[in-house]
Amino acid sequence: MSNAIRYDPLLIRYLAEELDRRLRGRVCGSTPFFAARRVALLALDGGEALEMDLHPLRGWIRIVPWEADAAPLDAVCAGVHAPPDERRLTIEIDAADRFRSGARRLEVELMANQWNVLLVSAEDERIHSTLWSRRAGTRALTPGARYEPPSSSDRYGAAAVNREAARRRWRETLGGVAASEREGVLIREFAWTGRVNAASILGSDAQAPDSGVDGDAIEQAFERWWALCALPPSRPVVLHTPYGLQPYPLPLHGYRWERAESLLEAMDRVAQAAPAEKGTPNGEDAALLTAARTRLEMAERRAERLADEVARSGGAERLREQADLLLARLHEVPRGAEEVEISGWDGERVRIRLDPTRSAADNATEWYAEARRRERAAERLPAMLEKARAEVERWREAVRLGEAGSLPDWVSAEIERERAKGRQTSGTQTSALPYRVFRSSGGLEIRVGRNSKANDQLTFSHSSPSDVWMHARSVPGSHVILRWRDPEGAPPARDLEEAARLAAYYSKARTSGIVPVDWTRRKYVRKHRGAPPGTVVPSRVKTLFVEPKKPPEPA
Repeated sequence: MSNAIRYDPLLIRYLAEELDRRLRGRVCGSTPFFAARRVALLALDGGEALEMDLHPLRGWIRIVPWEADAAPLDAVCAGVHAPPDERRLTIEIDAADRFRSGARRLEVELMANQWNVLLVSAEDERIHSTLWSRRAGTRALTPGARYEPPSSSDRYGAAAVNREAARRRWRETLGGVAASEREGVLIREFAWTGRVNAASILGSDAQAPDSGVDGDAIEQAFERWWALCALPPSRPVVLHTPYGLQPYPLPLHGYRWERAESLLEAMDRVAQAAPAEKGTPNGEDAALLTAARTRLEMAERRAERLADEVARSGGAERLREQADLLLARLHEVPRGAEEVEISGWDGERVRIRLDPTRSAADNATEWYAEARRRERAAERLPAMLEKARAEVERWREAVRLGEAGSLPDWVSAEIERERAKGRQTSGTQTSALPYRVFRSSGGLEIRVGRNSKANDQLTFSHSSPSDVWMHARSVPGSHVILRWRDPEGAPPARDLEEAARLAAYYSKARTSGIVPVDWTRRKYVRKHRGAPPGTVVPSRVKTLFVEPKKPPEPA
């Protein structure tokens, strides 16, 4: 059994209050540093950092010494809070400067087996970066996706309730429940409960088979729960539980405990008392775990690409109708128009966007071809996506077990099979890629083409249709791709500007003071037959004016 800290809504509520007192108004970094083995660090003034160690065998959150120059201190902590009766806390960060608002927040999710830290833009609710990129049911916890918080439990008692009404609800809900099921019903139905405090609330008598609705044990259990719901002043302790030491904001009935100065100090004591991790990978095991993480990333990228294709595979009938209408109204369409408004079949005016580099008839022909592609894709992609997601879960579980010290045997066999086929690992693949890789301050990947031929490969073989394509205007230079999954919303302005600066730097205009950089979606970039390497025709272009800036070393 692991010694990981267990989080329930009560612990998180008090922890948020203590962090708010310690962090509000402090200078901090605008972006967390994500270290190896599921550790996130938020730089603080005074040579400290907020450490969120969310490894499955640990789980503590504490303030630790950290080198002051390890990360820029370019923001201020605006506060910390936790939604009522949820296992999530939010750290508000104000990174505004005189040019733009920089409100963002760290969402620290502490649900069982799903611990994560996500940097979210308060302006558009987009995820900048994550400690653990993954899918959680229907939620996409990946950079560029819109952040959706976990669904709330809506348990009784999260909002203010009348004491006598609560007592009746308690007796009606728990009085007739079998002893073996009572703890589960309590956690499912009543706010502020979890595995840490449920046994304490019920007590040994309340769990006896013969305790009924009128028994003293049920009444005493209610009083203990009601006292916790009142959220009394914090009295931090370290509990001695059957599964190890546990920081907690209040002493609990039935547990031995030791007083602590604060919850953060209790966290620190638990961390210091934790035994050295058994099975920490080294040597060949470490190499296999690294290879497993690489395979997980590859599987996730494939699943994301297929999910994007599935999302784009619909609408074939709409494309055909649009093409039919355009062909029927060719006389209403001026050549070179980006958008046209024509009469629909019912007489209503219909607005249609066009590729201005093509004739109206060619636009319609392209839509017919796209409709056929989408129909074929709709037939084969769902099964491929289901298989890809199963592969992601298989490698995700392997990595989780490997990080806990017990990498499955099949991982070694599969990695060896890949090596035997002569496939390159991620380290050798990087050197053969036609682009350099950088990271924006928001955690988005930026790809910069190495030469003219590589520009073509980057734009048409190593990017997605929704990615942002960039190039310095009217001068030779690298194609730049800012990875972005959302086909509708624009990337954060700061990330867009940083990518544009790379496009300016890796161009013949590098020595200029200000460089115009054109950008558009990659799907709006085309290459004419026979055009020289790196020569493309973008449409729907917007322009940024930036100063070239020498980048850091590629990621």
